[in-house]
Amino acid sequence: MSGSRSARSNGLAEATVKRLVEHLKIYAKDDLTIEQVIPLIEVALRSSAHSRLDLSPYEIVFGRAVPFGIPGEPPATPSDVDHDRVAYYRWLSTELKRLHAAVKQAREDQKVLDKQMYDTAHKTATPTWKVNDKVWLYDNTVKTGSPRVVTRQCYLGPYVIKDIVQGRSDIGPAYQLVDEKTGKILKNSATHDRLKFCNLDRKKFSEHLPRLATGEGKRPQGEPEVALDNLGGQ
Repeated sequence: MSGSRSARSNGLAEATVKRLVEHLKIYAKDDLTIEQVIPLIEVALRSSAHSRLDLSPYEIVFGRAVPFGIPGEPPATPSDVDHDRVAYYRWLSTELKRLHAAVKQAREDQKVLDKQMYDTAHKTATPTWKVNDKVWLYDNTVKTGSPRVVTRQCYLGPYVIKDIVQGRSDIGPAYQLVDEKTGKILKNSATHDRLKFCNLDRKKFSEHLPRLATGEGKRPQGEPEVALDNLGGQ
């Protein structure tokens, strides 16, 4: 189970739509001629090999290259298969199952490789949030008619983690939050990338503040310690 605000998308579908739009801009003269060039674009997309699998969608479905009908091109018929239709059907179904299994395994292996590359590039880490942890919640939405747009606070709270939900091991956990002041449970769960540790210990916070430049390198006597309300929400 994932948070409601966590983005999920189908990369292959989005890439196909992108290429479709690019082809329409090249082959279609105007919007009135789109239907005329769509069949040509369909053939181009179905016969284009995937950059990682080195197979086209047509080859994955039918087990052979696209028959463009080029003059002199020999027909794609298996040489070691009897002319009996039942035997040919069994051979074809076996080969298609083997091809589909290989494509599925190749996609799974590529997903693992892509995840490793992404984790290395973005220096990802396993979430360490626990129940009863006090956190700030990141929310960059602006309500309609709000007088605070530029000056709005992106971190709200503080909240307390009430429960951690994870239905599947291959999907990250979602966190159920409770408002510390009102005790109200948030309707939507949140992902770990929207949480920030909340520390309201001002004494410990003041120890990390930079000291003023003095001869002894200490805070001058009588200088008040900095105390900011809701500093984590800035």
